[in-house]
Amino acid sequence: MAFGGVCLMPIAQLDRTIISVAGENVEDFLGGLITNSLNHDLTFTALLTPQGKIIADFFVHKTAAGLFLETPCKFGKTLMMRLKMYKLRAAIDIEDVTGNYFLYALWDGEGDVGMTDPRHAKLGQRFLTDDLLSSENTAADYDSHRLSLGVPDSTWDFDTAQVFPADANMDELCGVDYKKGCFIGQEVVSRMHRKTQVRKRMRGVHLTGDAQSGDDIMAGEVKIGVLNHVRSDLGIALIRLDRLAKTDETPTVNDKPVTIMEASHGT
Repeated sequence: MAFGGVCLMPIAQLDRTIISVAGENVEDFLGGLITNSLNHDLTFTALLTPQGKIIADFFVHKTAAGLFLETPCKFGKTLMMRLKMYKLRAAIDIEDVTGNYFLYALWDGEGDVGMTDPRHAKLGQRFLTDDLLSSENTAADYDSHRLSLGVPDSTWDFDTAQVFPADANMDELCGVDYKKGCFIGQEVVSRMHRKTQVRKRMRGVHLTGDAQSGDDIMAGEVKIGVLNHVRSDLGIALIRLDRLAKTDETPTVNDKPVTIMEASHGT
């Protein structure tokens, strides 16, 4: 997969584990495990615990060379182990090919490189290639860009088996297909979906003072959330939406006002 087309946008290499999944009926095998249907060339999805929490979220790339999964490196070994456990005697080959491929994010510009991130159109494109490209941008630059859109990303915002898909807005970011066949953790996820209101979700925040991950977001004397990740004056927080809806107080972090962004939605 060679780099082609016109690229007039920032590009940053992201630190991802790349996994090749190949074999007989490979899409059926993978589709029976994950939260989304494999109907597109790029799919955002996750593998869950039986209790419905995210073991690893990842993107599935359909390419001429086969199916490739790209996930945060901190999830790589766990995802590999789980996939190999579930394949049993199936004729499926699961291989870590991180050393052979590179994943880039491109945003805020013009070009026909890669595939549009299904979570949010303004996130830009994701480009999987076996070419090592030069770039003046960093993963931190990309992090700042996605924080400006209020889109959660597990690379920075949460660890394995900590949150439900709805907590991380996967259902609002094209990461869950409730109409597909069964997947691991589906019963819990579907039950949460049928609720009239989800009590907590991750939201982007604009900060006006010093803050760090783990700091509480307050509305008067009531804790309404906690910061998961901070970069400069932007962050992602897990917000108790039910408590936020009941207060007229201005949210604060360390006694400084904070603005909670509206929800971001998928493409």
